[in-house]
Amino acid sequence: MKVDSRVPILPTLVIAIACIGIIITATGCLHLSGVTEEKIDWNLTLVGDEEMVLSFDDITAMPSYTGRGGFFSTVGMKYGPFECKGAPIEYLCDLVGGIDESSTIWISAPDGYMMVFDYDQIKCDFNTFDPEDLREVPHGDLKLILTYEQDGKLLPENDGRPFRVSIVGEEDLMTEGSYWVKWVDRIEIK
Repeated sequence: MKVDSRVPILPTLVIAIACIGIIITATGCLHLSGVTEEKIDWNLTLVGDEEMVLSFDDITAMPSYTGRGGFFSTVGMKYGPFECKGAPIEYLCDLVGGIDESSTIWISAPDGYMMVFDYDQIKCDFNTFDPEDLREVPHGDLKLILTYEQDGKLLPENDGRPFRVSIVGEEDLMTEGSYWVKWVDRIEIK
């Protein structure tokens, strides 16, 4: 095969690489931030004085709270503490009429798991435990949130993606795992 020496190879190569870079960037195949964008098709139903259905994108666009928390299982296995980011559950309740001292919140998942939170728990009156030895310890301000990010990334699927209830604050504390409902799809005020 004969090579035509009249075509300069270097400028042609530079143009080809530039075109490939433009195509990759335009199609979104390269995420320079290192965070993979993912479309999550999930709805959360809020029921109170009225009913509202919110998408994952609706929830992540709301005011959020970031705090630290972890949980332990009934057999003492520890998970976390994690840095959790999510929408405050009390804020979500306010969207459908809010809560009062007689309110309970029923939070459920499609697998049938449900946890009922009384008013004091909604206001974050929980027993908290030291992550090292699980001794009960006092706590500062806590928040009950609907977590969608854990440790700076989308909540892992096996940890409840897209939404999990978390009890978080400024310190590394643990709470009982039964409160950390995974795969939340419904919050109902009764």
